Amino acid sequence: MNTYEDLQQANLHEIGRSECLDLLATARIGRIVLSDDEGPLALPVTFRMDGERVLFRVAPGGSLAHRLPGATVAFEVDRIDDFQQLGWSVLVCGEASFVEDDRDLPDQLSMRPVPWARGFRPVHVQVRPTRITGRRLLDD
Repeated sequence: MNTYEDLQQANLHEIGRSECLDLLATARIGRIVLSDDEGPLALPVTFRMDGERVLFRVAPGGSLAHRLPGATVAFEVDRIDDFQQLGWSVLVCGEASFVEDDRDLPDQLSMRPVPWARGFRPVHVQVRPTRITGRRLLDD
């Protein structure tokens, strides 16, 4: 006999790298996750994918601009349906660095990240993945 909790739980499935990249390409907001002297920090950023590379922008004098270069980071994106208790999550792990030359950005301006929040954020940051993993909750 199924309990109420059994009826509410979905099954967790691993997502392959190719599907993870497809899901990342559908999103515009993710969370950059890093650690500093005070502990873990997760901040939302607007981003774009360029192949397997995550791109976002930061302010030149901001705390992220000082903490990110050379840091091992995680970048997470998810879509969750609270009502149906279904969804997915993709995690990109890698090293963050500045994009030093504009020629290393996508040629099309529409493929470059655009911050939603007001402020001067001309510094492009890239995360080149060493690992991309994903999980999906399905009601199957």
